[in-house]
Amino acid sequence: MESKYSIRDLEHLTGVKAHTIRVWEQRYEIVTPQRTDTNIRYYKDQDLKRLLNVAVLVHGGMKISKVAEMSDAERNALVLDASKYQGNHESQINGLKIAMLEFNENLFERILTNSMATIGSEQTFSKIIGGLIQQIGILWQTNTISVAHEHFASNLIRQKLYVAIDDVMGTMQTAGEKTYLLYLPADELHELGLLYLSYLLQNAGNRVIYLGQSVPLEYLFEVMNQIHVDSLVSIFTTYPYKDDTLKYFDAASKLLGDRKVDWVVGGRQLTDLDLSGIDKRFTVKSDVMSIKDHLFANVEARRV
Repeated sequence: MESKYSIRDLEHLTGVKAHTIRVWEQRYEIVTPQRTDTNIRYYKDQDLKRLLNVAVLVHGGMKISKVAEMSDAERNALVLDASKYQGNHESQINGLKIAMLEFNENLFERILTNSMATIGSEQTFSKIIGGLIQQIGILWQTNTISVAHEHFASNLIRQKLYVAIDDVMGTMQTAGEKTYLLYLPADELHELGLLYLSYLLQNAGNRVIYLGQSVPLEYLFEVMNQIHVDSLVSIFTTYPYKDDTLKYFDAASKLLGDRKVDWVVGGRQLTDLDLSGIDKRFTVKSDVMSIKDHLFANVEARRV
C-alpha cells in the first residue's frame, strides 16, 4: 500500500524547506500533489523519491533548473554515482534513504564504500551513518517508513558496524581512559543506536562492556560489582513504558547506592516526561546523536 505524505513530511524527510518544495512544484513541476476527497493535498512515494534525488543533486552543486530538465532515469543515474556528491553529508544521507526506500542494497553499499574511500571510515560512521541512524529512528517512529524499510537499512548498517568494531578491537593498545557499560533495558530490542555508540567509544580508545538487548537492572550490578564502571549508557525506544519510567529511575538509583557514576540515557520514551526529580547521576538526552555529543563533550573537557 502506497504511503501518503504532507508537504511537511517531505520537508522533514528531504531537508528541503516546504516553501522551496512549493516553488519547485509550481515552477519546475518536480512533484505533483494529489488531493483527498476532502481536498487535502498529499504526495506519493514517487514524489518523495524524486524529491530526494533532486535534493541530492542540488546539494551537490547542480542548479535546480538543470536538474528539473532531467528525466527520473537520468537523475537516478547521477545519484548512483556517489562521487557526484561526495563531501556533502546531507546528500549522502538522502542517497542512503533512496536506497532504503527502493530496497537497493547495491546503491546503499556504493554510497558507503565511496564515502569511506573519500572521507575515511571514521567520518563516514560519525557523520553519515550516525545521521542516517537518527533519521531512520524518526521515520520509523512516525510511521513514515515501514518496518521492512527499517529492518533493511538497520541490518546493512549493523553489518558495517560489526566489521568496524572488530577492526577497532584489533588495533587497540590500551584498556582505555574510561570504562563504559552499554545496555538496553528489559524488553528493549532496538539496538542499532547503541551499537553505533559502542563503535564511537571504542574508536576513541575507551573500554566498552556491551551487554546489548533486554538487560534487567540487576544484571548491570553483577558487572559493576566485579569491575569499575565510569559511565552507563542506554536508549529507551519502546521500553520501559512511559508510566513506568520514573519507577525505573527510582529502582536504578537504589541499586546504585553511593556509587559515583554517570548514567546517560536517551530515546523517545523519555520525551515529554517531567524528570526534574530523578537522581542527579542520570543525564537524559533526546536521541542517539545528543547522547554522542554529550559523551564526547565530556571527553574533550577532560583533555583540556
